[in-house]
This record gives sequence, C-alpha cells and structure tokens, in this order.
Amino acid sequence: MWLNGVLLATIAVAIGGVQLLDRGGAAVEASVRRYATAVSNADLGAALAEIAPEQRARWQDWVRSQLGNVYDVRGIAVRSPSLLQRPFEVTAVLDVNRDYPDEFYQPTARVPLQEVDGHWYLAAPLLASE
Repeated sequence: MWLNGVLLATIAVAIGGVQLLDRGGAAVEASVRRYATAVSNADLGAALAEIAPEQRARWQDWVRSQLGNVYDVRGIAVRSPSLLQRPFEVTAVLDVNRDYPDEFYQPTARVPLQEVDGHWYLAAPLLASE
C-alpha cells in the first residue's frame, strides 16, 4: 500500500515539474495569441507590446500595415532543445482573412524568440520577412 502512495507522489512531482519547466512555452503561446488578437483588432500598441522592446521601432511600420487583417491562430509550436532549456523559436499556423475569399490565405510563420528580463517576446512580427 505504501508503495502505491510513493508511486503516486512520484508521478505528481513529475507532472508538477514538467508544468513548471514548460511555463516559457505557455507564455510564448499566449504572446502569439495576444499579438494575433491585437492585429485583428487594429491595436498597434498591443501588437508591438508582444515584440521584443529593442525590435519595436524596426517593425512598427510593418505591424501598422497588418492592422485590421484577421489573424486566426490554428496552431502553435514552441521549439526548445529540451524541457530543461529555454525556447528559442515559435511556429504559428494561421488563417488570415478567412471571411474575405479574395484576401484569404493560410501561412505558417516561424519567428525567433527573445527573453528580456524574464519575459518572452517575439523577435519579429508574425509573417514578417527578414
């Protein structure tokens, strides 16, 4: 009986540990969704807030040109070398302007990440070409 308790406790600790280690990935996913919502709502300030602070001036005009497009995030993958290492890239699959057949397309965006003061940011906007 005590062995079952030990095994159950070990499983609980392992699940908790994975959850704690994966917070960077969850934060990046949330950032991608906030960026897409901000672009869709034509909110330049909120969209730029998801981009690394030192990159914002560089991308401001490009982000402004995207405002009003409807970004519907269909999937997000955060890449890390392992659970113990920090994420370095995010891939987002989007539907853009689905309700407008002449403007609809389905891109996949791969964006590097930057950590600034413990917060994860996109190093560039989704769909931007370097």
